[in-house]
Amino acid sequence: MGRKILLITGVAAAAAAITGASVATAGTAPGDDQPLTGSALQQASDAAIARTGPGTVISAETDNDPNTSYEVNVQLNNGNRVEVELDSSFRVVSEGRDDDSGQPLSAADRDRAGQAALANVGKGRIGDVERENEGGAAYEAEIILDDGSEVDVELGADFQVLRTGAPERD
Repeated sequence: MGRKILLITGVAAAAAAITGASVATAGTAPGDDQPLTGSALQQASDAAIARTGPGTVISAETDNDPNTSYEVNVQLNNGNRVEVELDSSFRVVSEGRDDDSGQPLSAADRDRAGQAALANVGKGRIGDVERENEGGAAYEAEIILDDGSEVDVELGADFQVLRTGAPERD
């Protein structure tokens, strides 16, 4: 579940902000996980800060998730980090805590996430439950169906279901 984060240097961000230039480069198409530059950087940063409130954009890149085009990581003034995902029109698709800490999941959180996922799927048993930091999700729970197939359910920090995958065989 690791995620490669590309940091934007202050010089590049300042140059883009000062010139306002739109820089077209190869590899900046959505899905390539490339750092944003020019007007795309400015639009993504503006959209993320508008959603999160005061903070500093620490990275902004294209996103390889099929539902999003851009990912912006913001460090809030209180020190927390938030990941904001945007569509190709720079509209917010999801927002969640950017948790690359690798902190272990508490038993209470594991139980709450698992129970919420099971209630969403409606049948089966709870498999693995892990922290997640992609797509705005805070948790990912695996529900194992009676036929042995597995359904992955992504949940927000509030244990609300964000996405439910199709059943798959492992």
